[in-house]
Amino acid sequence: MNVGERFSTFVDPGVDLDPAITRLTGIRDEDLRGAPPPAIALGQLAAFIGPAAVVGHNVGFDLAFLQAAGLPAPDRLDTVELASMLMPSAPTYALQSLAAAAGITPDAAHRALADAITCAGVLADLAARARVLPIAVLEEALAYAPLLGPAFVAFFAEAASGAVRGAWDDVALARPTEAMAPSPPSAAIAVDVAFAHDGPLSRGLEGFEERTEQRELARAIELTMREGGPLVAEAGTGVGKSLAYLVPALARAGEGERVIVSTHTLPLQDQLMRKDLPAVQGALGTRVPVTVLKGRTNYLCPRRWQQFRGLAQTREEARLALKTLIWRLSTTTGDRSELNLLGAESDLWPRISADDETCDARRCARVAGGCYLQRAREDAARSGIVVTNHALLLQDARMRGALLPAAEHLVVDEAHRLEEVATDAFGITFDDRVVRRALDRVAHAPAVTAGLRDERVEEAERIRQEVASAQARASEVFAALAAVLEPGALEDRRRVTGGLRASDERWLPVELAGERFVEAVAGVGTAAERLLLRTTDEDERTDLESAASELSYLRSAVTRAIHTPRQSDIVWLERRQEGDMVLRVAPSHLGEAIRRGLVEPRRSTVFTSATLAVAGSFAFATDRFGIADLADARAFGSPFDYATQAILVVPNDGALPGSPEFADEAAATISDIGHALEGRTLVLFTAHGSMRDVASRLGPLEETGITVLTQGIDGSRRALLERFAKGRTVLLGTQSFWEGIDLPGEMLECVVIARLPFAVPDDPLVQGRSERYEDPFREFHLPQAALRLRQGFGRLIRTKTDRGAVVLLDRRVLLRDYGGELLASLPDARVRRVPMTEVATTVAQFVGRG
Repeated sequence: MNVGERFSTFVDPGVDLDPAITRLTGIRDEDLRGAPPPAIALGQLAAFIGPAAVVGHNVGFDLAFLQAAGLPAPDRLDTVELASMLMPSAPTYALQSLAAAAGITPDAAHRALADAITCAGVLADLAARARVLPIAVLEEALAYAPLLGPAFVAFFAEAASGAVRGAWDDVALARPTEAMAPSPPSAAIAVDVAFAHDGPLSRGLEGFEERTEQRELARAIELTMREGGPLVAEAGTGVGKSLAYLVPALARAGEGERVIVSTHTLPLQDQLMRKDLPAVQGALGTRVPVTVLKGRTNYLCPRRWQQFRGLAQTREEARLALKTLIWRLSTTTGDRSELNLLGAESDLWPRISADDETCDARRCARVAGGCYLQRAREDAARSGIVVTNHALLLQDARMRGALLPAAEHLVVDEAHRLEEVATDAFGITFDDRVVRRALDRVAHAPAVTAGLRDERVEEAERIRQEVASAQARASEVFAALAAVLEPGALEDRRRVTGGLRASDERWLPVELAGERFVEAVAGVGTAAERLLLRTTDEDERTDLESAASELSYLRSAVTRAIHTPRQSDIVWLERRQEGDMVLRVAPSHLGEAIRRGLVEPRRSTVFTSATLAVAGSFAFATDRFGIADLADARAFGSPFDYATQAILVVPNDGALPGSPEFADEAAATISDIGHALEGRTLVLFTAHGSMRDVASRLGPLEETGITVLTQGIDGSRRALLERFAKGRTVLLGTQSFWEGIDLPGEMLECVVIARLPFAVPDDPLVQGRSERYEDPFREFHLPQAALRLRQGFGRLIRTKTDRGAVVLLDRRVLLRDYGGELLASLPDARVRRVPMTEVATTVAQFVGRG
């Protein structure tokens, strides 16, 4: 890469810099003295650019400010967009990450000239990647490029002119892996043999440690799988529960039975498939076929993708078409998780996914690559262990076993999240996204798109008109729902009860709008039937029939939510932050559905998690799983010595949550802790509002050189954790930060819990589900809070050598009669009750920084 000319200047904004900007860039106020003001600097930049195109990383963001200040709009080439197409599976498109992939070492991040030089290097690397693509791919890229802009046309034209030709002249899609052949049964290895001192695990697994809790858990699972029935098993942090259930699962699979393992999170699913199962099979010497099976929406449909490629009309459609074409050169699975989809690409994915009940191997057989979904299902049918996720597991339960292969055994890991996922699986969500997706699928069906250009134009235009009418009627429904919440009301959600339906005059317009919407959707169906009568192409007919059948969900959703809800339904409406309205329906209790769909069809079912018991009792968990009368429920402890590794610090004075002084006192204490520990602190909140309130008071801490990161303000969850791991940082988070975070050693020495995590009592779902209990607080609210509190506490100690403190700023745990039950649910750490002014000192002394 040759650099011709360079332009760089500081700009004097006429105001003092924010300290956060100085920490991020290293630029100080004195650096800007004597620099030109914005207007002069902008003129210099415009002269430097001239007629050239501007290349930049997420360049639209920067140009928006420059154009608002008067810079003429130049042609642009965004290296984020370009990288997303040429490197479709890159985990991130951050400039520093792309530079590292190109072998570039940036001079200094977040300085303009250095970033520009880095961006130029990334562009050169992307050009090199483009030149080695098949010429047929580059020709297709040139066909899409006008939708992306003149600079993209020039880029791909230059790549095509310099392309490496020869073996790549034709597009050769990656060959899928051969379907796995059934392996002969492996010799079953008993748990006691596998976990024995100097046994196969200790000899064959690197870093294996003998843990009494792990062996006992494995024995219990082995017994359950042999004798049948459900087991609820709580395995504390550090037990290694995945190894404990994989060993007996492999033994069952070795004898010709099948085990389904379900997880909630993708990281655990990946860990099982890429690390744990290969390692355990290697140590035990087994050869059990294993596979991962996801929901059909996760797989590309080659046939629908082929149709999509020929119909791209927008920038986003062109980008996704080219991105997936390049991806298909390497993918053997067609799994969406291999793709890094940007913005609207996620909304377009359903148009090329196998999310179509008519998708089958026969219809995709005519398209290169075959059917990824069918291949995944065939692999699952041949596998002894099938790894899946809670969403697909519960969809399978709702559809009575239509999605997963039959299995004798089921292991539900991360079982504490099962009810949450079941709420979605057995409930209804009716919002503008659902409506648009269903109606757009009809409007963009190949039969309609093609029909607009041939003799079917009248019928195709009629469908588009009916779709527009149905969308307008949907808008009337959402407007009527918004009126029920009252414009400007503080509440963002409201439960729809029988009383509201009968007495609130604002509900009648909702019912009337709902009826008009159902009629309009029926009109779309009728128009689709007319077009079908004039459509002879088999694929076009099948796609349109499938799209039209999806409209039945819209009709049934409105009918159930608005007109005739079931007696056991909880119905509520809510307003999102963007102002969009959502109507939701959920069963009041899911235990029966979970029992009928997961437990009864299988010989054994194991529910396991680190947080299932409340003060030693499993009554709450077994009730939620619908097995209170069946389950063997046991806790297997933790190998960690919490009594010496951790303390729980609770202030015995100060303001209570909800009082005007609480935010000030919480911020002061967090600031003291962050300063004493040089960061290394995670602060957990139960609400975004209170988190932002405290964050706004932590400026003095930042002035001492400690970075304060706030969820929803300073980046994605992943980016926040990466920055936190670099040190000298205090991280503030809600909900998703209460679990699934692993920061061992000195990275994290203190977890601050701002207040007890009781659910909001007037939340419609919480309100509806609590009504089935005689004592809602003791039987529902308190157990939920205890489990959530344990999850927050569990972020602290991750290894046997960790040491740290949990600070609970909510001293109601000392004042209220329920406090003892909450404390009894936590690990056996020592409790320190100290004045608020001594909290930071107590923490610092315990971790050795006092």
